[in-house]
Amino acid sequence: MNEALNDSLRFIISCGLRMLGAIFTLIHRLRIRVLAFNQHRLRARHELRDETPVSPYDNAMEAHISAAASGKRGKVRFAITSGSTGAPKRLLYTNARLRMLKLVFSDFYIRCCWALSIPRTSLYVFSSFSHDQSLTSMLLEEERGPSYFETLQAPYRVQSHPSIGDLRAKYGDTAIRLWILTLSNPGVLYSTNPSTLSTFLEELHINWRTHSLLIRDWYQRPNDFGPTVHRIARRISSKGAAQRVAGIAHLSTSPTLETYAPAVTMYICWTGGYVKPFLDRLEKYLPARRYRRIPMYSMSTETVETIIDVRGSSVSFLPMAPGVHYEFREAEDGPLLQLWDLEPGHEYSLIVSDAYGLRRYDTGDVFLCRRKVAHLPDLFFQRRRNLEYSFTGEKLTGDQLTIAFENIRRSKMSPLYEEFLTCIPSNPTKDSVPHYKIVVVADQNHDPQASLVCLCDLAERCDRLLSQINCEYKTKRESGRLGPARSVIMSRLEFVKLTTGSKSESWEAQFKFLPLYVQTWEAMGGEACRDSTG
Repeated sequence: MNEALNDSLRFIISCGLRMLGAIFTLIHRLRIRVLAFNQHRLRARHELRDETPVSPYDNAMEAHISAAASGKRGKVRFAITSGSTGAPKRLLYTNARLRMLKLVFSDFYIRCCWALSIPRTSLYVFSSFSHDQSLTSMLLEEERGPSYFETLQAPYRVQSHPSIGDLRAKYGDTAIRLWILTLSNPGVLYSTNPSTLSTFLEELHINWRTHSLLIRDWYQRPNDFGPTVHRIARRISSKGAAQRVAGIAHLSTSPTLETYAPAVTMYICWTGGYVKPFLDRLEKYLPARRYRRIPMYSMSTETVETIIDVRGSSVSFLPMAPGVHYEFREAEDGPLLQLWDLEPGHEYSLIVSDAYGLRRYDTGDVFLCRRKVAHLPDLFFQRRRNLEYSFTGEKLTGDQLTIAFENIRRSKMSPLYEEFLTCIPSNPTKDSVPHYKIVVVADQNHDPQASLVCLCDLAERCDRLLSQINCEYKTKRESGRLGPARSVIMSRLEFVKLTTGSKSESWEAQFKFLPLYVQTWEAMGGEACRDSTG
């Protein structure tokens, strides 16, 4: 009876969200029509002149942010970036700005509910269980416990309850997620990074007995769980939950998603940049014939960069975030362009200004203008600009490494090549020459001996490919000024901790995987990691 009531209310919520989506779409289209006026207004408000310089995040930009913070009323906070390309940055956030970001996501999702006719709108977010100073943690903070209706639409929010924290300590994060998904049976999954979702599915596949223990205990010994946990379960349960739990409790191997969350029809995640290996891995568990993937809009800790526009089955990315003034450059030293100056087929780097201290801030993000939508450029994130490192003039770039990694993946000569590959420069004091480490980020189980052979082969192949792509790299290798590339394998969590210096698991939600990191292995503290081929 309780499950029937929950699903009836979910159906009413879904109908309401789709109706609201039609209204939000009209407002969205109106904002497009007045965007040019708003851009002129923001240019005047931020006092942007021809002589105002374009700047990276530096001391001057920090001063602008501090000045902006001093002028804000109420509580001000600073989100810390992941620092994946250097030192972490401190970005200003007020409660009003955090509410605006939540509205941006809600607006995007509600418009999708209407435009894509999402049948079951209840949403499970693969959010972090931990908290730190990241923007992700700020957005997920709960000032109060979620209401009954909120948990019907967003069952993942029960994870903040202390009783769920006790279960997590006993059974682990993956088990908690499986339990909530099985009981609530949402319609849509959301994961900022596709790596988070793919890791969850792979962990179930690799270690099913461990991660299904909570489900088995819930089925076999329900009285072992306290009344609060049972009350939470009743709040999120949907039709067929008992049957799904019973079926899963008797399985000896990991089932498909359709077994424990049959209502899921779509998933949302970031698709730009360098995440293709994780998208490919997701395809194994969430085939396109059964699940639709909705791309996430571009957003960094510094600013929202694009907003999703949905027309029919077509999804576009438009530069129209609230309060953000946009400018672009086609070449690094080229003239500044306004958003209506962009042409399809060209790549542009993004420069933003806002009321939170960013003043002609060069994001370093490069976008491809795919087409024009309602006279605005459809901008698809391509890569980070200035991903380059050089020990002796070789100027190895992220683009060159991307070409080498794609060549390796196409060869399909090793199971390790399916994993995420990246590169970190290394200049150990014990060696006379520096080298580059090719890092394999793998969360699957691999035979240690076989992995060692694969890693040696991987390092040699990367060395040859980089010599073919970059003549200076080849020259420096032949002269002995650069040592041969070496490979090392790490888990995703180990890699995130290495490149961010963070011990908090909540970094995974905002972490950016890149083909090249411009900090050295030693500066990151990589000496503590075993160099598999060194």
